[in-house]
Amino acid sequence: MKKINLFAVLTLAATPAFLHAQTTSYSSVVGYSSSNLTGGQYIFAPTFVKPAVFEGSATVSGTSLPVTGISTANLAPSSFSDGRPNYPTSYVEILSGAFGGIAYDITAVSAGSVTVADLPSSLNGTSVNFAIRSHMTLADIITPASGFSEYSDAIAIYNSDGTISLRYLAGGVVTLDDFATEAGHTPIYPGNGVILNVSGPVSLTVSGEVKATTTRIPVYPGVNNVVGTLNPSVQLKATDSTLATSLAAYSDAATIYSNDGLFGLGSIVYSDGAAVTDDTFTPFTSATSPSLPIGSGMIVNVASPGFIDLASPLNP
Repeated sequence: MKKINLFAVLTLAATPAFLHAQTTSYSSVVGYSSSNLTGGQYIFAPTFVKPAVFEGSATVSGTSLPVTGISTANLAPSSFSDGRPNYPTSYVEILSGAFGGIAYDITAVSAGSVTVADLPSSLNGTSVNFAIRSHMTLADIITPASGFSEYSDAIAIYNSDGTISLRYLAGGVVTLDDFATEAGHTPIYPGNGVILNVSGPVSLTVSGEVKATTTRIPVYPGVNNVVGTLNPSVQLKATDSTLATSLAAYSDAATIYSNDGLFGLGSIVYSDGAAVTDDTFTPFTSATSPSLPIGSGMIVNVASPGFIDLASPLNP
């Protein structure tokens, strides 16, 4: 069972799109959602992001972007020397164009600017609109959870290089699989998820902001890509996604599992190049389309690198 609470802040003249069909403009919407899981295995994907700490425009210089009015020191990646893994704490999202919606990690900061990983060279010298957000982390979700069993319940993270990292709750903090090294700062990227293995009932609460922009989620070959929905209000139908064009026809697949702890096979979604299909390559209709439960996700397997786009629930 999932409980959702949303409320608008800085309200303009309209309510959120998923609350009122006539909405044409939007305000910032924040809230929280609670997921009550029984024992078993689940795909879990946060449905919120953290509010932007900066939003504006600037000219790209190499892989750097100037920012004003904020302390860049707060955006620096972690730099532990005691064995804890070092992760980016924040990311830049380009807000429009061909690269809009992708999370680019901030790898270094200086006074008044941030340096970004993997920023496309074609953006150099161009003016872009962008936002900066802090990453949602495992500590944000697991540490306050109720019922999560220390030293046994596991969080599995599928990495882009094909490896799997395990995290546990031990001594009240999220750790590596040695049960000692703190790793609660492990990020969960927008639109991605993790696999939870829990021994008993667990209640998870995620709070933040409803993402008002499209999200582009990278998918990698040879990897179980865990893709979520980023919608705290409505299940995602396969027919309402970009799977039809994101998956290579008749080969790439997205697998949806049951959300009851049994991790049973639900549906396998393919593409014929124009529409999403079942495993006989019969196109789904809106009425027959499988759906992703709120706060859950799917496993996407591809032969070539690509992206899956998730529309904002505020701008369908």
